[in-house]
Amino acid sequence: MNEHASEWPIRRGVGAVKNYIPANNQENYLFMKNFGFTLIDLMVSIAIFGLISASVLINFRAGARGDSVRQSANIAANFLRRAQTMTLSGELLANGTFPSGGYGIRFDSSDTNTLILFGDNNGDHAYDAGEEINTQDLVSNAYFNATGNLDVLFSSPDADVYFNGATTDPSKQVVFSASETEIIQNVIIYRVSGQIRVE
Repeated sequence: MNEHASEWPIRRGVGAVKNYIPANNQENYLFMKNFGFTLIDLMVSIAIFGLISASVLINFRAGARGDSVRQSANIAANFLRRAQTMTLSGELLANGTFPSGGYGIRFDSSDTNTLILFGDNNGDHAYDAGEEINTQDLVSNAYFNATGNLDVLFSSPDADVYFNGATTDPSKQVVFSASETEIIQNVIIYRVSGQIRVE
């Protein structure tokens, strides 16, 4: 008698061989059947992957916008220090003269992404048309809020600070932010000490 006879199914005829699974392979077949991926498993996996990817992308963009704010605040602080240094060092204009009022930075409310470096030629301690020396753009999506126009002038010879031509306020604060973010950075200019802080 054939030693494999016990492995053959009882039912004979068409289809019997097609459905035949050797007895010694049945456990492996059941294991593979129970642990295979179904269409639902695949869809769930894709959905989870999509959610994780979206979360990473959102956090990345938020972080990038926060970096824009911090970078722009530091750009402004450095631009202010540049004007302060130009006054203290007695740097001359392109025409070989020194502006009688010193150098300053204008924060113009009509263009909150651009800073203006100016030389106070007429000595009124404020920005006037035609006194622009250079401009500095912030990071593309960042902007400042100085509560209206603000001129910060470092007057000659000791770089005493004037705000909009006056010395009444002890300090001024410029707020920096960016679109689609709640992150802010403040640049504070102190009149008496001339200190410029980013916080």
